[in-house]
Amino acid sequence: MTPMPKSLLAIDVGGSTSRAYVVDTSGHCLGRGRTGGGNPASNRDQAADAIISSVDAAVAQAGGGSLDIGVALIALAGPRVHLAEARLEAAFQSYGLNGPLVFRGDLLAMFTSVTPEPSGYGVVAGTGAGAVRIRNGAIERAIDAVGWLLGDSGSGYWLGHQGAKAVVADLEGRGRPTALTPAFLQILGVPQNEEWADNGRPMALKLFVDAIYAMRPIELARLAPAVIANRDDPVAAALIAEATAYLASDFAAAFDPAMPGPVALGGGVIAHLSGLPDAISEVVRAAGHVPDIRPVVDGSIGAIVLAMRAFGITVDQAMFDTIAVSLAASAAVSA
Repeated sequence: MTPMPKSLLAIDVGGSTSRAYVVDTSGHCLGRGRTGGGNPASNRDQAADAIISSVDAAVAQAGGGSLDIGVALIALAGPRVHLAEARLEAAFQSYGLNGPLVFRGDLLAMFTSVTPEPSGYGVVAGTGAGAVRIRNGAIERAIDAVGWLLGDSGSGYWLGHQGAKAVVADLEGRGRPTALTPAFLQILGVPQNEEWADNGRPMALKLFVDAIYAMRPIELARLAPAVIANRDDPVAAALIAEATAYLASDFAAAFDPAMPGPVALGGGVIAHLSGLPDAISEVVRAAGHVPDIRPVVDGSIGAIVLAMRAFGITVDQAMFDTIAVSLAASAAVSA
């Protein structure tokens, strides 16, 4: 019997979404799966379940059964602490993994999703936020991207958190009135009226506080779209400007004036930070280089590229293009 050809498992794990792919060694997608966030810093109890569920869906689409998987690579957002690595490896082995389980950073996967070039920069503002300098295929310098508890300034979580604090200040009468107040109350199903609660607070504020604390902290990122949608409101506009400044500062700290290279911009928030590309371009031009800024949707292509490299496959521009075309085709079929 002719042995089944090797396949590779690539998983792009973010704060809100985990994407898994089974690919062959030529870069063609055999199966894909998508579930919720698997960042162990923000989804501690659900991280392993989310990752395994995404892989289960990808393996099923690839034909199911026991595949011949040469390597499993996880491009992970967040620290590996609290991630059930032994459980993940056992699950992957049940799918047919007979090689190593490899971890790389999600920002490296994001950068590698726009180019096969080995050096450049990545700036992300999604559920989390930060910047990296990448040299010779590895992260050499990282700024922020340390999670909601310690940083992620300018992220979706940060916008939701700061917006929620502005709403509390508005409802208490100690802060500026803001359009975020009715927007956030509507999202959380809190009626806005003139009643007072028995704890000396407006009823709307009491119910808003209760609703916020009923959420996991990272779920405050759910409120970020309302900040963006109300960007003409002075309070929301100030938050967006501050987020832009944080990300521009992150990039400036990661940038090496002696090393030009592509700058990948990714994450669901970053497209709404309209001043960020210009701020990054100023830093690059000041060093005497021509800016090369490339938007990226997610780290899917990069996770596959990193899995192939971990398996010893050289990914040139032609292979990179094959991966991109195959993923686009598989997405069209799955839509």
